[in-house]
Amino acid sequence: MSESISKFTIGICGGGIAGLTAAIALSRLSSKKDIRIDIYEAAQEFAEVGAGLVMWRRPWKVMKALGLEQELAKLTETPAGEDKPHLAFEMRKSDQEKGISFYDLMVPMGNITFHRADFLRILAEQLDPETTTSHFFRRLTSYSLPSASSPSSPLILKFKDGTTASCDVLIGSDGIHSATRHTLLELAAKDAEADGAEDGVKAAAVLRGMVEPVWSGSVAYRGIIPREKLEKLNPNHRAMHTAQNYMGKNKHLIVFPISRGRLINVVAFCSWPEKEGTVFEGRTVEECTKSELLEQYVSWEDEVQQLLQCIDNPSRWAINALKGIPIYSHDRVALMGDAAHAMTPHQGSGAGQAIEDAYILASILTHQLTTLETLPASLKVYEAWRSRQNGKLYEFADPRFANLDLSDGANLSESDMKKLLDVGDAVVENRKWAWTTDIEDDRNNAIALLKIWVGGEKESR
Repeated sequence: MSESISKFTIGICGGGIAGLTAAIALSRLSSKKDIRIDIYEAAQEFAEVGAGLVMWRRPWKVMKALGLEQELAKLTETPAGEDKPHLAFEMRKSDQEKGISFYDLMVPMGNITFHRADFLRILAEQLDPETTTSHFFRRLTSYSLPSASSPSSPLILKFKDGTTASCDVLIGSDGIHSATRHTLLELAAKDAEADGAEDGVKAAAVLRGMVEPVWSGSVAYRGIIPREKLEKLNPNHRAMHTAQNYMGKNKHLIVFPISRGRLINVVAFCSWPEKEGTVFEGRTVEECTKSELLEQYVSWEDEVQQLLQCIDNPSRWAINALKGIPIYSHDRVALMGDAAHAMTPHQGSGAGQAIEDAYILASILTHQLTTLETLPASLKVYEAWRSRQNGKLYEFADPRFANLDLSDGANLSESDMKKLLDVGDAVVENRKWAWTTDIEDDRNNAIALLKIWVGGEKESR
């Protein structure tokens, strides 16, 4: 594509799920193919950390809208009849000798599971070479905006290896420790305090205090199990067939098959609620011993013990999150995915939210109302339509269930069994947005807002 016919150029820092989805969406939603895209990835290739990925109906609709469903369907089992209820997770109280199944989470389409590496590989294969160029070993350290005397000049990107690049729009999808976010919040803080007003100084302090992530108070032990290995221990293990949520006080496991059932993804959480918001001491990710993992779940039911026995090389991950930054854009720069709203994984929506970010942002950037001159206003439309979700229900840590007595798991009272059902209902209430709302409605509303804020249309009453 010739630069002379380019609407503008976009630099995407971070080649994970968010960054690659954005590049694909920008290319496929642009009817004129007039946007040039450069992806800057810090590693030597596109690669994902972690293993399993759960997708609900909203992000799956994005995949279909971008024409990716056929290739992705080769990696997983897709349900017949996406509007029909399917079992998404079975919930069990498991911190006892005999576990109790107490709730089946039935939702439209259920969920679709992937191995993250396979999912990212498909995305990389779908990049359009006509519009998109990938650059590796490029870790962003900072960027600079053009001077006030030449506001339409390109942004300058600065990388760890000393090289630079330029673009008209920067999308930061560079993860929870985002260098894009660090610079964006610092520049926004300087703007806020520029006139020296007390309110501006306070606002600047708030922005600077949100740059770094904080510890959620939880760690996650991760591992992948070959199905055959688990099958030898227990031929009837329920996790080989359906996604499971094994729950207990301040601990829970999310377990589900991936790679068409050949592998079982295990994530075992341990939480210390009183430590939420502190700084984790130690390495964020490191290998650990099997004995350390097993020690965390002593006295839990056999199914849990069998899963953990099958994990040969577990790793321990500190679960960090952002405080909830008030802005996702500044000037001609926008954040998405974990760079914008890194969240705990308890709702299984981190990857899905990144996909939705990419879709909404690309829809706005490819719209005819978005030009080099209107970019800052257009990016504020994107900011207005993205939000963050969270929850603590899986470990019975929600204040609504503070009086739930689970000490005698084998002899729960009728009242406590009723409260377990209430836990399941509360999980549904917290998560139902993932299957009762439509991403296309969000997209249409964002475009309608773009027409008001940028196009000057009057708001309908």
